[in-house]
Amino acid sequence: MKGRKKFDFEYIGSLLLAITLALLLGAFIMLLNGKNPAMGYFALLQGALGSKYAMASTIAKTVPLILTGLATAISFRSGIFNIGGEGQLYLGAFAAAYVGFTFTNLPVIVAVIAAIIASALAGGFYAYVPALLKVKYKIDEVITTIMFNSIAMLFTNYLVNYPFQAQQGKMGGTDMIAQSYKFPKLVAMSKLNTSIFYTMIIAILVYYMVKKTSYGYNFKIVGENSVFSKYSGLNNKKYMILAMVLSGALCGIAGAFEVYGTHYRFLQNISKGLAFDGMLVSLIVKNNPVGIVIMSIFFAVLKTGSNAMELTTGVPSELILVIQSVIILFIAGENGFKQIIKRRSMNNGKLVK
Repeated sequence: MKGRKKFDFEYIGSLLLAITLALLLGAFIMLLNGKNPAMGYFALLQGALGSKYAMASTIAKTVPLILTGLATAISFRSGIFNIGGEGQLYLGAFAAAYVGFTFTNLPVIVAVIAAIIASALAGGFYAYVPALLKVKYKIDEVITTIMFNSIAMLFTNYLVNYPFQAQQGKMGGTDMIAQSYKFPKLVAMSKLNTSIFYTMIIAILVYYMVKKTSYGYNFKIVGENSVFSKYSGLNNKKYMILAMVLSGALCGIAGAFEVYGTHYRFLQNISKGLAFDGMLVSLIVKNNPVGIVIMSIFFAVLKTGSNAMELTTGVPSELILVIQSVIILFIAGENGFKQIIKRRSMNNGKLVK
């Protein structure tokens, strides 16, 4: 236990260093373009946290990041890699929208529960197929889930432009869900809505499952040492499929919340890489549920504040993509950097413990 805590603190230190270096690189890029880094970052913070509306917008952006990040954590911890979250989100969003614009006379609580269940089933089933191909036929799930993303997006695009095209308005979206089904806004004029509460409940449940239940422990054992888990009596295939289905279900629910909390209908471009952003969030914090929530907030601050930074100082919002990429680069190369430092220290006659 003591070693585990030491590792956690060591990794947190590495993560903070990576973030610091990425921000310094961003400041250097601003200087090269004749911009004031202090003013740029101040504008970013003001745009993300400087008002009630800004804070609400930032918190709203954390919802899909948390859900898709948790989805990534569950599958990756179990040794099966779900790269198909984007497609699962699209299908989940459409399933939820279908409930909302088809069954318009249901009690609100029944409609919302039905939409969440429908989105979870759609996303979960779409993740089940590549999981089954993986455990039964040894087909690489990374390739199949990436391919399934395109299939899901093209399929839903067809649905909203032809059989389920909105009766009024332009192509590219379904009819609106029933007015009473829309999640209430928490701050006027912002996108923050009650889906944040559902998201936090889901995050707590996932944390409890991962950290406190036998399922979470078994997911971890299967992911870290499949040979040991097999000879200890665990059904590796069962847990890998279950992890993938749960992962897909969470991505589907993220799509439902985009429909019921933000857009109020399904749009053919409802997600612009939300699942991939969530995957990056999870990988940066090594699939830790608490870390996913914290890093989602950090990413949301960058995303929300970047627009204000561009409007105020002229610094392109794309700089935030550079900062995110550098953080990922440093975290991905953490072990390699440590080995280089260790070798140099030993070559200098120093013993590194």
